[in-house]
Amino acid sequence: MPDIDMIPRSYRDGLRVRRTVRHGAVALTVVVVAAAAGSATLRWRTATIERQADTLRAAATQAQSDQAREATVRDAHERRMQQDALLRTARRQGEIAAFAQALDTTLPADVWLTGIVVRRPAQAGPAPATIGAAQAAPATVPAVAAAPVSIVELAGQAAAYDGITTFLAQLGSAPGVAAVQLQSSGASPDASAIDFRAVVTLAWQDRP
Repeated sequence: MPDIDMIPRSYRDGLRVRRTVRHGAVALTVVVVAAAAGSATLRWRTATIERQADTLRAAATQAQSDQAREATVRDAHERRMQQDALLRTARRQGEIAAFAQALDTTLPADVWLTGIVVRRPAQAGPAPATIGAAQAAPATVPAVAAAPVSIVELAGQAAAYDGITTFLAQLGSAPGVAAVQLQSSGASPDASAIDFRAVVTLAWQDRP
């Protein structure tokens, strides 16, 4: 005798529909949970990026502030150095008078000067103050002494070599003179005198 299915078809269809709906609800829940997790991760990453951006902006602002402060300190230091140089120059005005007195004392009758160039460490540019116009002094200063001493370049003529030697020796022992160095000497173009050049290092200390 064949089996007879006593369960109505509508009941089976209802079970199938409910099972499908339940599976769909589970899948939808999984999708919603995944979307929520992705949204939370995105918000966390966005917040992290914003914090990093804030940190970078703060670092950039601090760097700009530090640069401005360093520039201010550097400018103040340069102004102070310039002021100190000017004050040092003002305090050393007496060294030229002392050197002039040394020249008056030691310059003999058979030696005469044709040019004097004074170079001071506080001068702003390479152009020196020149006294006399007969001959130009050398363009560069020999390395006789280091700053902050003052250098005087002498150009002159003499009747004989002995006069140059005696003059420079006496000038080197005069007050206010630290050292004297003969740079060159030789007969003048017309052979009427002996041309010479010398560099004098002045001995002067800043007055308080």
